[in-house]
Amino acid sequence: MRQMVVTEALNALSRAHREVLTETVMRKRTVDEAADALGIPVSTVKSRIYYALRALHVLLEERGMAT
Repeated sequence: MRQMVVTEALNALSRAHREVLTETVMRKRTVDEAADALGIPVSTVKSRIYYALRALHVLLEERGMAT
């Protein structure tokens, strides 16, 4: 059940936010490696990670999953 809720929340993120989380969390790439893979500046990756995690927290909180 928990995995399904997290998957739904991730799917509710913008494409850009999902991409940076996929590169850094799921593929375990550094910010520099993610920037190279996505063809965007390192500062953009850092910013998107920050806002993606904030949005994910809100989405999980709405679903009763945030701590």
